[in-house]
Amino acid sequence: MDVTTLTDGPDYDDQDIIKRFGVAKNLLGMSRLTALYIIFILAIFLLNIFFIVVILESRMLRSSSRHILIVNICLGDLLMAIFVLPVLLNLAMRDGQDIRDCTTYFVLHFFADFLIPSLTTLAILVLNLDYILRLCCQSYSDGASRSTLMIFLFFLPWVISASVLIPLYVDGIIKVPRAVPQTCVIDIGGYLTRILLIVSYFPQAGLLLLFNIIVSVMYLTRRDSYGLDVCGERIRAPVDICLASFATMLLYTPALIITLLTSEGYLGCQNTEECRALNKVNTAASWLMLTKFWVTPLCWLACRDTRAAIRHLLGCC
Repeated sequence: MDVTTLTDGPDYDDQDIIKRFGVAKNLLGMSRLTALYIIFILAIFLLNIFFIVVILESRMLRSSSRHILIVNICLGDLLMAIFVLPVLLNLAMRDGQDIRDCTTYFVLHFFADFLIPSLTTLAILVLNLDYILRLCCQSYSDGASRSTLMIFLFFLPWVISASVLIPLYVDGIIKVPRAVPQTCVIDIGGYLTRILLIVSYFPQAGLLLLFNIIVSVMYLTRRDSYGLDVCGERIRAPVDICLASFATMLLYTPALIITLLTSEGYLGCQNTEECRALNKVNTAASWLMLTKFWVTPLCWLACRDTRAAIRHLLGCC
C-alpha cells in the first residue's frame, strides 16, 4: 500500500507514513521549494523546446533519423515540464499535503513513477539502435525502408510503454475508502507496484547499457575502415548518444531503486535517525532524477551537426 498523501488524522501512524517512497510523492514534497521548482520546470521546458526548434528548422537535421529520434526524447522530457510538475505544484499550493483530488494524483503517480521513466529510457535505447542500424543494416540505406523504420522506431517507445504499463496500473489500482477523505491511498494487490517499477525501467536500463557498449565498440572498430554509414553520411562519434545514455542511467537509477526497495514487503525504518537519513537520501535521489530532464538536452551539444545548426539558426536571427 502506497500512502500518497499525508494527514495527521487519528487513524494513521506516523511510522507507517514514511514507509513508502515514490517519485510523484517526492516531487510533491519538493514543490515546497517553489522558486527552485519553477526554475527546474522552466529549464526543462526551454531547453527541450529549443532543441526541438533547432532540429525542425534545420533541413539537414530534419533528414537525419538520429535527430528525429532526439525530438522523440525531448517530447518525453517535456511531459514532465508541461504536465506532471506544474500540476503537482498546483496541487501542493492549493491543498498542501492534504491532496483531495485523488484521481489527478493517481494519474500523476502513474506518469512520474512508471510511464515517463519507461518512455524516455526506451527512446534513448532506440536512438542507440538507430546508430547501430546506420552502421550495419543495408536495408536502412533504402529511402522507403528507412522512412518506415524511422516511423516505427519513433512510435515504438510510446506504444510499448502505454500498452504494457497502462493495463497493469488500471487493473491493479484500487482507491480504498478511508475515514479521512483528504487522504489518497494507492492500494495495489500483491507485488504489482514492484512489478510495475521493474517493467517500467530496469529491463530498458540493462538493454541501454548493453547497446551503448555496442555503439561505442562499433564506432571504434569501423571509424578507420568505413568513412561513411549505410546512408552515405559520414560516421560521427556517438558522444552525444553515450552522454545522454549515461546521464539517464546515472540520474534515474537511485530514485527508482529506492522506490523499488521501499515498495511492498518493506517494513519501514526502525528509528527516527534511520528514517531521517533515509528521507535525506530519498530527497537527494529525487532531485537527481529531476535534474535528468534538463541535463539530457545539454548532451545533444556534443554533436557537431547540432552545434552547426544552432550557429546557423542564431546567425539567421
